[in-house]
Amino acid sequence: MADSVLLDILDQAGCMFDLRCILGQDSEVMHGDGKAVTTLKAKIPAKILTVISLLLFILLLSHPAVPENAFTQSLKLIYDGRLSLAPTKLFPSEEALMKEKILPAARNLWHEQESDLVCAPGFEATALDSARGSFTRPKSDQRAILYRYCETGHNMALNGIAIIENAQVVTHIVYEGGWDNSIGAMPDLNGNGLSGILVASGGTNQGVTWKSISIIEISGNRVTKFGQTETYSDNCGVGEKNGKAEACRLFVKVGKTPVFYREAFVNKGVCDGGTWTKSGTPGQISLKEDETEYQFIK
Repeated sequence: MADSVLLDILDQAGCMFDLRCILGQDSEVMHGDGKAVTTLKAKIPAKILTVISLLLFILLLSHPAVPENAFTQSLKLIYDGRLSLAPTKLFPSEEALMKEKILPAARNLWHEQESDLVCAPGFEATALDSARGSFTRPKSDQRAILYRYCETGHNMALNGIAIIENAQVVTHIVYEGGWDNSIGAMPDLNGNGLSGILVASGGTNQGVTWKSISIIEISGNRVTKFGQTETYSDNCGVGEKNGKAEACRLFVKVGKTPVFYREAFVNKGVCDGGTWTKSGTPGQISLKEDETEYQFIK
């Protein structure tokens, strides 16, 4: 009975998995001269061949051929560190909200905390970028505005994110951070219907340029911090002739606990243009802890 079942499985799998078929009792082999034909008789018992064939079949199923980009097939691309992002300009109504409500509210909070005492003299608050998504309410049409209230030092600033819906400010958070420069809407990362928020930052220190991103979500009066990771670096400021850059593409596998993946690239002639090539094996990463303290403005 067991032999019958095994034979049925192998028949369905086809000859490529069946040693009884490959080494069949009447197999023919052509000699090199193309004339003589020898008939081989299988000398391995049929039951043993059946078991070996089944094991081979199972082995091939458990180790299928994997295409180079297979790891991305169930993932969503969220960022490509090789690309430069162009900022999205505000609508006139959003510029009005910035001037009349968002910046005055930020000014009051920073002044109460005396944080504005370290603002660089003469620096004016600036809207940096905006993105469209459902940031605080599922299936809503909202805009997230990233702005810099002031600079407080080299790669240090007082920043803010305001969520706009129907020409009203529905959520407003501020934080002490770096020279953040762009914002993006991410897919729903954990199945709650809200768009994640990606904030990109960067700077140059001692000739080395770097870029990084932070990933957060705003739900009610809580900011969920998924983490941070570096996305780009080059040393063109150190030596242009030997300039090298490293960057990555980031992916996410959506779920109750989202999982992030990284695909690395290198450019050994980046200072003169150069070409990006893949570096290493793509794989899962753990984001660094985001130590930013976000504050809500009521």
